[in-house]
Amino acid sequence: MMFPKLLAFSILLTFALSSQFAYAQHHGGEQAPPVSFGDKQVTVSAALEPADYTPGKGTANLKIRFFDSNTNTNIERVTYRVGIYYDGQLVANQMFFDKDGELDLTVKPRSECGEKEPWRCTKYEGEKDLIVPNALTSSGNNPPIITGPVFDKSGTYQLKVAIIGATNPKTQTAQDINFETNINIAQEQKFSLKTAKGETPVTVKAFQDPLSSLQFSEQTNSISFAMPFHWEHAEHTQLVRNQIEIPKSFAPYQNVNGFKGTLNGIPLFPKDIQFDPYSSKNTNIIHFLVTGEELQIISDKQKVDSHSMLVEIIPESPNAIKSSDLKFVNGYKATISYDTRYGASKDVSFTFAFFDPSGNLAKDIRYAYSVKDSSGKEFVVNTGGNPNLLGINVPSGVDSRLITIPSKGAYTLQLILTGSGFLDFDQFVLASMQFDVSETKAETASVPTTQPSQTMIPNWIRSNAKWWADGTIGDSDFVSGIQYLINQGILKIPQTSSGPASDTNQIPSWVKNNAKWWADGTIGDSDFVSGIQYLIKQGIIRV
Repeated sequence: MMFPKLLAFSILLTFALSSQFAYAQHHGGEQAPPVSFGDKQVTVSAALEPADYTPGKGTANLKIRFFDSNTNTNIERVTYRVGIYYDGQLVANQMFFDKDGELDLTVKPRSECGEKEPWRCTKYEGEKDLIVPNALTSSGNNPPIITGPVFDKSGTYQLKVAIIGATNPKTQTAQDINFETNINIAQEQKFSLKTAKGETPVTVKAFQDPLSSLQFSEQTNSISFAMPFHWEHAEHTQLVRNQIEIPKSFAPYQNVNGFKGTLNGIPLFPKDIQFDPYSSKNTNIIHFLVTGEELQIISDKQKVDSHSMLVEIIPESPNAIKSSDLKFVNGYKATISYDTRYGASKDVSFTFAFFDPSGNLAKDIRYAYSVKDSSGKEFVVNTGGNPNLLGINVPSGVDSRLITIPSKGAYTLQLILTGSGFLDFDQFVLASMQFDVSETKAETASVPTTQPSQTMIPNWIRSNAKWWADGTIGDSDFVSGIQYLINQGILKIPQTSSGPASDTNQIPSWVKNNAKWWADGTIGDSDFVSGIQYLIKQGIIRV
């Protein structure tokens, strides 16, 4: 019964040629800015699988894709020169040829290297291309293998990718098309969430600098953490990412499936905190993902010289995440979750979790999707970027997508399962669900305008006070942060006259002790506020 499959393929291909593709998140790597290539705008993206790979956890798969950024379609028959750098040193450099525009490489990290120049320790295995000299070919289930000091340490690896030829292995580009992008390798940290019933161990995977602390508040069931960050570099940062793995047995989160958050007191977009209960049988995963664009917005709002990120993650109430199950005729199932905090003209965050007929996560599943409005008009289609292997490949079985919804109303989301790994299903299978989008706007919250007469202290400031008291953040960071919160109306204290600017900015020890005792719940709000008022009167905090 090939006819239904060919018909589905034809329909999907027609969609792909006539529709715009949805934006896809690439958590394992980054995408380079596009450049002109003939009549196309082309770019390179790099991604690592698994996306949360950490050193010492076996091999990693590196995927480098060369494609038209306007249509999201691959450029075929590409010759690549790939250079990988760590801490400014070259660790790998090799040419590759790939037929479909998606270069697949297997990396076997090896730390042992006695050479002054690390690249000399790196070895390459694979089939030599018959046409391109000195190139290894990436074909089917036998990708080239890189063995050496590559991805053996946590941190940022810089990829310099040169496109030497494209569309035909004998056709050289007029000059190399050069791209630079990054792969971030996480480092694992161990913390504990402390409650009255004991301590629960958690694992954090930090993709930039390590977290300096992580705490749990039983009063609000919130998690807070601190990490260093130079806000003056915000405009040059593409993504800040952390992953918190919490045992499913942790009682406060057993009935939670959505979170919200703040960064340095400023509310985050809902898409920045993603909850994944599917990828692991034993742990729930909270993904913290803030893009460079939003970091710049937050940096402009702060207007303070801060060198840290203070983050609070809070269970969402009422429940803002809706979920639906789709069943396919081949026995597979998909659980689709989407965030109702997004409104019209916003990117709605969808999470797709795929399960095989046995109820296990469907690893290496391939799928496509489309969205129709209430009139039946199809305005979003994503079939993946490889015309030779239809569908988006999902190694983990769980995928997240941002889909722009133009206006309020009812919509239909259609999922199509196309295959698993490199094998197509005998027949593509389809299922669909309806969802509604309201006018609700999911933007960073504005500052409250009410002016109550009594003191109002958001609970998350306790974490800031504790970090200051134990030395996690310095005096200047704490003072500038409190000053900003007062000036923006977030922290409300009784009216206090400001003294002349202090020359010494010396903070008495009793003020810091007050902050610590207040954070621990030993003293009340009024005692903490008295310390803040003292700093205002002394001109240390300017309001």
